[in-house]
Amino acid sequence: MTDSEINTRYQTFIRQMRTPGVHKVGGLGACTLISQKALKAGVNFNRIENLSFWGEDRHFCIRAAALGISMYVDTHLPAYHIYRDSDLEGAMEFLDRTDMGEGSEASRPKLTLSMVMKNESERYLRRVLEEIRDYIDEAVIIDDGSTDNSAEVCLEVLKGMPVRIIRNDISKFSNEIELRKMQWKETVKSNPDWILNLDADEVFENRFKEEVRQLISDQEVDVYCFRLYDFWNETHYREDEHWCAHQYYRPFLIRYREGFECKWNDRPQHCGRFAENVFELPHKLSDIRLKHLGWVKKEDRMAKFKRYRELDPDGTYGSTEQYQSILDENHNLVRFEE
Repeated sequence: MTDSEINTRYQTFIRQMRTPGVHKVGGLGACTLISQKALKAGVNFNRIENLSFWGEDRHFCIRAAALGISMYVDTHLPAYHIYRDSDLEGAMEFLDRTDMGEGSEASRPKLTLSMVMKNESERYLRRVLEEIRDYIDEAVIIDDGSTDNSAEVCLEVLKGMPVRIIRNDISKFSNEIELRKMQWKETVKSNPDWILNLDADEVFENRFKEEVRQLISDQEVDVYCFRLYDFWNETHYREDEHWCAHQYYRPFLIRYREGFECKWNDRPQHCGRFAENVFELPHKLSDIRLKHLGWVKKEDRMAKFKRYRELDPDGTYGSTEQYQSILDENHNLVRFEE
C-alpha cells in the first residue's frame, strides 16, 4: 500500500475505536471476556515458543486467530488503562471529561454543516436553515461577498449552536476552486466528525432528518452520495436531455478523516464541492433525495444564465446548450412525491 493508503486505513481504525459499538479486531488485551467454548478450544495466555513477540496478550490473540476464534472490542464505555503509578495522575481528568451516560451527546458523531452563500437572505436561506438545524451540531459558513443580511439570518436561525461565519469582502466564485478549497480548510478547523456540504438553496426530503444519525453511525461508510433534483417550481422538477442531474449520485455527506490528502479538480467553474479523490474512501449510494430550489423563480434562472454566460462563455467547464436551455419556456416537469 502507499503511505496515503496506510494512513487512511490507520485513521479509519482509530476513528472506529472512538465510536460506540462492537468491532471485530485482530488483537486485544487487558479486560477480556472469554467464552467457555474458546477456553475448551485451547485459547490461553501461554507463550508460543517459536514467536518472539513480547507480551502474553499477543500470544493469546495469535493462538485465538490460529484456532479460528474471532475477537471483538466493545467501545460503548471508554476505559482508562492504569498500567503504571504515573498513570494515576490522569485518571481523575479522564473521569471529568468522559460522559459515561448511555446515549450521551459525547458519544454521538458531530455533524457539521458546511455552506457557501451570497445574498441569500431573501431567497431560501431561512427555510433551509430551519430544516437543517434539527439535525446538525454546528455550522461553518462562507459569506462570499454578501451585501445583504444573510449572515444575520444564519446567526438568528442557528442561535444556540456553534456557528462560525467567514466573510469574503470580494466574492471568490469567479474562481470556484479557490472558494471550495477555502470552504474545506475552514470547515476542518472545527475538527468535525462528519461534514454535510449544502448550498443555501438545497434541502433534503423529510426522510433525511429521520435517518441521518443512522447513516453517520455506520462504521463501514465514509462518503454518502445522493441524487439532486432541480426544481422548476415549488412542486415539480425539470427532466429532459439537459436537466437530468437526478440520474446521478454525488457526494454531499462525508466523514472527516484527519490526514486524508485531498486532490482537487483545479477548474475555475464546476470543480465539485469536495476533493475529487474522496471516492478512495468507502462510499455508499443513498436513496434519500436532495431538492435544489435555485431554479424555481424565473428571476433566479435569469441571474444564473447571465452568470454562466459571463464566467464560462465558451462552455469550457460546462455545456453551452444547457446554459441556453435555461431560457426555454416549454420544458418537461415531473411532480416530486415525498
